[in-house]
Parts: sequence; C-alpha cells; structure tokens
Amino acid sequence: MTNQLSRRDLARAACAALVLTASGRLGRDARAAGPAQGSQPNAHSWHPGLFPEMIVKSWFQEDLAEGEVPSWQSGGVKPVAAMQAEPSLRPTKLPNNGGVLFKKGTKQALTWPADNDAPYLHRWWLVIARCNSAVNADANNVSVLCVNGAEGGPVHRQPQVCFKPSAGTFVSRLHDGKLKSEEGLCSTDFGDWNVMVGYRRGFVMQAVVNGIKTAGQTIYALAPNRMKSQSFMGDVNNPMRADVAIDCVIIGQSELNDSQIERLMGWGMWRVGRQSALPGDHPYRQSPPSAVDANDKPERYAFDSASWASWAAIGDERYAHRGEAAPPIRAYTTVFFDDFESNSVVDDFTGAQGSIWYAPTHLTTVGVDAATPPISASPSSYVHDATSHTLALRLLHKGRWRTGAFSSVNNNGQGRCWGKGIFEIRARLPKILAPRPGFFPAFWAYGKEHLFWRTRNRLETDFWEYDGLNGAYINISQHVHKPRLGYADPHITPRDVRRKIAGYQVDPSSGFPSTIDVYDGEFHTWYAQIEDDYTYFVIDGYEVARLPTTPELAVKKYIIVDFAYDKKKGRAQPDPSQTYDMVIDYIRVRQTETELARVPTGFSALPAFSGRASPGQALTVVPNVIASQIECLWYRDGVPIVGEIGTSYELSSRDIGHKIRCHVRAVSVLDQPEAWTPESETVG
Repeated sequence: MTNQLSRRDLARAACAALVLTASGRLGRDARAAGPAQGSQPNAHSWHPGLFPEMIVKSWFQEDLAEGEVPSWQSGGVKPVAAMQAEPSLRPTKLPNNGGVLFKKGTKQALTWPADNDAPYLHRWWLVIARCNSAVNADANNVSVLCVNGAEGGPVHRQPQVCFKPSAGTFVSRLHDGKLKSEEGLCSTDFGDWNVMVGYRRGFVMQAVVNGIKTAGQTIYALAPNRMKSQSFMGDVNNPMRADVAIDCVIIGQSELNDSQIERLMGWGMWRVGRQSALPGDHPYRQSPPSAVDANDKPERYAFDSASWASWAAIGDERYAHRGEAAPPIRAYTTVFFDDFESNSVVDDFTGAQGSIWYAPTHLTTVGVDAATPPISASPSSYVHDATSHTLALRLLHKGRWRTGAFSSVNNNGQGRCWGKGIFEIRARLPKILAPRPGFFPAFWAYGKEHLFWRTRNRLETDFWEYDGLNGAYINISQHVHKPRLGYADPHITPRDVRRKIAGYQVDPSSGFPSTIDVYDGEFHTWYAQIEDDYTYFVIDGYEVARLPTTPELAVKKYIIVDFAYDKKKGRAQPDPSQTYDMVIDYIRVRQTETELARVPTGFSALPAFSGRASPGQALTVVPNVIASQIECLWYRDGVPIVGEIGTSYELSSRDIGHKIRCHVRAVSVLDQPEAWTPESETVG
C-alpha cells in the first residue's frame, strides 16, 4: 500500500507549528504545549510538516481528546497506532494542552509492534516532554519513549528517551552492542516542557536538549530487532518513577544537517513557549524559524520515466565495439586499492569508521540458497591467504550451504562510496567443468540513498554476474527497485524497472579473439568505467558494452561482492564434502583528475595539507569547509590506512616512497559534500 501524508496528517503537523499570543509569544511559565484545538498556524512559519517524507512516525497531543487514551494514531510515512487495551494502564490526555500524562507508580504505556527497519528509518527524533523531577530527585531512568525495547536485550533502544531526575537531565540512548547515552540539562519543574532533538549522523550520535548540544560519541551499526520486542511510550517494564507528560514525538529518516537541527529545536522551543531558555547565540532565540531554504531540500535521486525509456533507443549500438581493445585509460588516479595484503573484512555490526569491507552485508538474502553467516563463524567463508595476498569467498557446507559476501558500507550505510570512476576487480572462480552447480558470483553496486531514505528507489548496477549454467555468458544490468516504503511522489517509481546492458557469450561469435569462460580456474579482470558522457564495461582488456552514462549509473554507490549459490542456476548438485572458492586478488577504484579537482558546493577550496612529508612528522588537513562534523579517511597511494580517521596523520617509515591523500566529508552540511586533498609530496 502506498503511504502518503493525507490532508489530515499535514493539518496535524501544521497545527503543531507556532501559535503566538497577542503579545507575540506564550508566557515563560506557560504549561500548554500545543495550540488550541482547531487553531491554524501562521502561514509563513516553518514546521516539520512541510517535509512529510522525512517523518516516519509522529504523535501530537492535539490529535487527542481529553481523558483516557486507549489509542494514539501517528502520522508519517510508516504510521502506527500506539495502543493500550487494559483500561487501568491507559495514560490520560490532560486539559489545556497539558500533554499525555503517564502517572508515577503505574505501568501506564502505549505500545506498538517492533520495527525491523528501525536501524535505517530512525535517524533522528524530536521529543517534547516534561517530568515531575523536583519531587522525585532520587529517580533514574524515568521512561518516556523506547523503540524496540519492551523485553530489553542488546539489539533494542532504537532510540530510547528518558529523564534522569537525579542528574536533572533529559537522556537520549541507542544500543549498538553497547548502550550509548547522551544527556543534557533539563528543567526539573513539572510546569516546564523540555525539547530534545536526538540524531545519528555518520559514525556519531548526538542530542540537543533545550538548545544545548551534547558532546556526542561514536555509534556503530544498529542490528535489526530479532526478538520482536515491541515499542512503547511510558513504561511496560517498571512502574513509572515520576509523573511524565508527552507533548509530541517525531521520528524521522535521513541524516539531518545542522540547519535542520537548529530549526527543529527552534520550532519546538517556540511551540512550548520556552524560547527564552535557548542559548543567547541560538539563531531562533529572538524569532522562530520562518522560511524554507535549500537546507530543507536535500538532493535525492529522481526517477525519470522518459530518460529511462530512452535506453531502448540505444539498441545494439552498445555492442558496436565489443570484442575490441578497450579505450585507453587516461588522466585517472587510484583513489582506492585493496590487494588484500591483510584480511580487510570486518564484522558488519562492529566494524569501525576506518574499516574497508563489512561482512556479511545488510542483504540477508544475498547468498540466495546459501546462508551468509557472520565473519566469526567456523569454518569461515572468508579465507585470507597471507602469501598470495588474496581473499577467498568460500562456498561450504555445514548443515546447509554457506558463503561469503562483503560491502564497502556497513548495515547502516557507514563506509566508502563513489560516484563516477573506474570500478575494477581481479578474481578467480573455481575450475570446474559443466554441468556445474548453481554458482552465482557477482561484482555490483547499490546507490547509497536507499539506506537513508526508505521511501526512495534502490538503484542497483550489476557490473557483472555469472551463473553456473554457462561460464562464458556475462550479464550486466541496471535495476531501479521499488522503495522499501511506498510513497506517492512523481520522482519515485512504485514498481521495479530493469534493463539488461549486456547479456551474451564472450566468445568469437561475439567478436572476441577467444572464449572467456570464467570457470577455467584463471584470474580475470573486469571493470566498469563510468565517465561524464559514456560508460564502458570491460573484461580482460576487451570491451563488452558501452552506453551513455545515465543518472542511475552516475549515482554515488557502494561496492558489493558475493559468491552466491542459486539451485536454479546450475545443472548439478554441489558436493557437500568440497569447498568452492571465489578468490579475489584486488579491488580498485579510480577517478579522473578533473573530478578530483572539482571544489564541491560548501567548500571554499579543496582541502589542503599543512606539515612536512617526512617520517615522524604529521600531515594535518585544512578542510576549507565550515562544518561541525567532518569525517576523514586517509590513503597511501590509494590504499586505505585502516584506523586513521582524524584530521592529522603522523607519518612513519612505512610511508617512505609513497604519497598520502585524505578524503574529507562534511557530514553536518547540506548534502554532505566531500572532497580530496591533493596528493602529498613523496614521503622521504
């Protein structure tokens, strides 16, 4: 079913916008949070309802009648009803917009089902609540909200919000294997509302409480909820340790930029009449947010049916040069190179910011008829050979068939992505004669956007994939998948569309000097070269196909490699006593010097180095971008320097004879612009 915010949803969000008294603001001690029922906002005011696709779930107290609350229906792109069937456990909607009260000493709660998509969807949350802290000053963990947490456990709290009266704080929590808490000072007066904007962005979780930003801390990937643990407002586990009232809860998708965070905070504080409690330098202390600008309009992929249909006009022109030597590669620089000198694959949920590959990827069905267990499983499907500097994805049998797969981003979309450039792999598949089992190896990519906007199309580019039926038949294709969540928008296709770029036998009948059967036990090299005008696909130096570069090909993407097993793609059964290896020699990404020299919007110039390129000296990045959150990744001749993520890097003897480069991403700026420093001088 397609979800789109109805007029009622928009009216609800609009009613939550600023409502001023005749004097221009609500009084400092005003207890009411929302506007009077049925009132209309200032037509020029800024409010979250202007951006309905961002809002996953939203509850506003003005949607409820006074009295007992058996159900509180949310808005958003994935609406739910927070329910309570037991009358004695129902909270109360107070008069005069006093909020929804969960009383001390009770297990009053409103619950809704678990959401396995929370790790992707729940990127930020706004909560306006108040707690009777002054008379419960010894209390801790007074629950307000907990997503996926009724039974506790290590994969829940996505997010959790509570009060800590003993410290006078309002607390935001996530659990990434360890409980991570950020808290800010709040009012202990039950007459005052408190506003929190919590968020995770890149590898950092932070919160802003009543206008004050917390220090923040590192957050890793969140796991899906495997215990089916329900979500709740109030507390289902313990009696409430203090009275709590909730004005509104909004949970949103996408990574917020700083401007959006400031506006949400400003909107919330003006909504409850506490704008004078904002810091003196807050941009909305003197007046509320009022105008929409570019910061509220992040870039997103837009499906164009006419552009997509134009593929048909290409016809066999894409094969005009197949079998010929590929065009020469000029003016490219290697920006990423992994030759598996060490095993660079880490666990999908615990891998850090500087890691290279994450396994087994967030795609639980990537192995098709083979499971993709954690990298720590024994025997392992990730076999590193320190002598040959190779990594094998191993198809093996232990109770059932198992295999390996890895990605350049983790479960939450944290990691390495690239737009245009050359994406190259050198690999060897098992030497095995037909009839073969249903091997299904692939080197492919996804556009990153679908991990942050579940309402947007998922873009898949298969640089190549093979089956076990015919090792000489190469398949290259482009897919635009329907969104995880239906959302009515002319720039989103609600159904899958796909087109084969190339699908034929690589042999003399197709213009190649000889047959290239990938099950010959030899190494082969494939690459996709995505340029501004044309995209080329190449195997062993021979062109497979070329076509005009489409937006789907040029989108920022992350790499996936897998060795799947699909029973339907072979004519023999694999031998359970045998193992089958896809051996990877290296993976490389190159980009043009022109692309690397572009200064993106948001940067005043390319990032630059200060310091000397000598062992024992430090190179420090001058980012040339104004941003509160910057992510840095360091490279030595294109090889990632694992673990180095700071703005400075101390050179060592290992760097002698090499050039250093740093990739800088301004995570807190609109559209998260990124740029490379020029290469350093040769270290020596």
